[in-house]
Amino acid sequence: MRVPHLRSAVFLTLLLLPRPGHAAIADSLHVRSLSAFPIVMYDSDIGIGLGAKSLLRNGFGHDESLDLLVFFSSKGEQWYVLAGSIPDPELRQGRRFAGALDIKLEFDKLLKSNYFGLGNGTDDNEHQFPKEFWTLQLTLGTAPHPRLIGEIVGRLTHYAIYGYDPAWGTITAGTAGAGESFVAAFGARIRWDGRDSSVNPRKGWRVVAGVDLARPEMGSDWRFTVFRLESSLYASLARDHVIAGRWWMQSVDGVAPYVELSKVGDSWTARGFKADRFLDRAMTLSSMEYRFPLYRRLGGVAFVDVGRVWPCLHDLSLRDWHADAGGGLRYYLANFVTRLDVGSSNEGTRIFLQFGHVF
Repeated sequence: MRVPHLRSAVFLTLLLLPRPGHAAIADSLHVRSLSAFPIVMYDSDIGIGLGAKSLLRNGFGHDESLDLLVFFSSKGEQWYVLAGSIPDPELRQGRRFAGALDIKLEFDKLLKSNYFGLGNGTDDNEHQFPKEFWTLQLTLGTAPHPRLIGEIVGRLTHYAIYGYDPAWGTITAGTAGAGESFVAAFGARIRWDGRDSSVNPRKGWRVVAGVDLARPEMGSDWRFTVFRLESSLYASLARDHVIAGRWWMQSVDGVAPYVELSKVGDSWTARGFKADRFLDRAMTLSSMEYRFPLYRRLGGVAFVDVGRVWPCLHDLSLRDWHADAGGGLRYYLANFVTRLDVGSSNEGTRIFLQFGHVF
């Protein structure tokens, strides 16, 4: 089996540090805490990559959190994220609150992005080209019940997709989203969240339903609507042994750039496939994970992902699904989780370094 370029990641941290227990973590939520994680990686596409992620909770004494990620590589890839929340999402978990604010500013420049066309049966290819975007997202939330949360979301995103060759026969100037474009979207979500933690859940369940609208009246270059329904379930088998499952359905109506369509393939969906491997208007995805301890802060995971895309949800069928399986590592800090996943499918093996559980 041919194996695509694999990303090697080195976790630079002290694995011998004791892993805090659940009670210790809960007691420390309202005090000032800082979690930081340096990143070193190498990839034949991006070169040598360096960066760091940090999260400061309650640094100013108002139960807020500030999250910063900085990453760059020797071949020009750049990824920066600055996010702030008040109160911190983990402090809201299982509690009523009158209001909450989340702000996120992100820039990502990827020199080796993919496009395979639309549909569930597109052919694999090695054509890659630069893609970059910046996005500003503002979320206002309230919880009239400890488990019931409502949110209003506003988002501005600018895309720049260039450097492709029309002779490839895949992406051209006529592809929706090629070149530069702007998305202004407004949405609403309702969530029932019975998990015991938003950072590292071990039991409970969560259901999210949401709708997002992008309209020219708001300044967007596109007119589309995204409907999303996602549920996840967590069961604790023993101390730090967890079975987790997710089911996700999404549909995009209207005229949208390809980067806003439903997709199967990347570190958050099907981990055995290239990013954006299957694109279309509708998508269904299921995942199962077994999470288990290894040594102190270090844990492991075994997973399976199954999904596919359709032109619309009316075309749902039980045929031609795409599946992958794999395993990985989890490194648990007080304020976030670092993950390394290795997923394999009939199209090869992929390695991902990311932050936070997939679900």
